[in-house]
Amino acid sequence: MGMDVYGNRPKNQCGKYFGISAWGWRPLATYACEVAPAITAKCKYWYSNDCDGLNGEDSILLADLLQKEIDSGRTERYARLRQSQIEQMPNEPCWQCEGTGTRKPTPERGPGNPTKDGIVCNSCWGNGYKPPSVADYEFCIETLQEFVYFLRYCGGFEIC
Repeated sequence: MGMDVYGNRPKNQCGKYFGISAWGWRPLATYACEVAPAITAKCKYWYSNDCDGLNGEDSILLADLLQKEIDSGRTERYARLRQSQIEQMPNEPCWQCEGTGTRKPTPERGPGNPTKDGIVCNSCWGNGYKPPSVADYEFCIETLQEFVYFLRYCGGFEIC
């Protein structure tokens, strides 16, 4: 699944479309909402495809603020702190095998019996545990920079 962000009145090719996976969009949107709450509050549905968005003026204000954060080094510090916090989180039981490390034979679903089934879970590779799910959502400064370029030239946007 992905998030498709369309420019309302694009000024060039860069402002027509910004596409990103849901795993990349969530931390990007979270960051934008944390550093620019007054601007981002004008869009209620950052995490869904409900065609909500910002107008052209607010898009440029958000682009300016995000660029200022990137240029100051605060975005880099945020990314490092976020990654450090994720690395310190405990692993979670695997949801596929419910922590057993094995799965039932196909076509059945659910946890297997380690002494009977012996089919290694392909989600946790038999460990029974996985890194915390938030680790699946990567915060990428380069992607944020691409979003800033989009914001500058989109003339407002909708998340559809």
